[in-house]
Amino acid sequence: MGERLGVLGGTFDPIHCGHVLLAQSVREQLDLDRILFIPAADPPHKRSADLTAADHRWAMVELAITGLAGLEPSSLEIDRGGTSYTIDTLRQLAVQHEDADLHLIIGADNICDLSTWHDPEAILSIARVVAGARRQAGISTHERFADRIMQLDTPLFEVSSTLVRQRLRDHQSIRYLVPPTVEAYIFDQRLYGVSDKGRIS
Repeated sequence: MGERLGVLGGTFDPIHCGHVLLAQSVREQLDLDRILFIPAADPPHKRSADLTAADHRWAMVELAITGLAGLEPSSLEIDRGGTSYTIDTLRQLAVQHEDADLHLIIGADNICDLSTWHDPEAILSIARVVAGARRQAGISTHERFADRIMQLDTPLFEVSSTLVRQRLRDHQSIRYLVPPTVEAYIFDQRLYGVSDKGRIS
């Protein structure tokens, strides 16, 4: 039997504790060997002009999961460049890990968006799609992929990258929302308009 490989992609702008908690919970429940965190180079659903540079997002992912068993960063999409379509990434991983059992991990709030992704049928044919729970999110009875997505009961953690960025703009603390190493990096690199002088303890 091949490796049980999880795939967790996203802009990670910035990566936060909810991402890490979701990955750890899915890995434990499904007994996955590894989960790859793959920052997007140019996500199709977001404006590139609003994105933090890829090297910063990559660095924050590395910092967030260093030392966590079974969680690994992958620069596959950044190295490939261009628009980061999930199907292209899964196809590339299927070639690189031909015997692997691929599991694509998404938040439950992404379930109803799956039909808008590039070639969702191919995604479902290559990988098992696994959704973690998020409050007030779920699958509509009319969602065409509902019976083909595995939903897991994962811990609820009400945080998003948008919230983290907004709190920084409002000079509010992001402590406990992002890993300490990521918080330090944001202030050291003056990301999201912050300054070290304005660091919140």
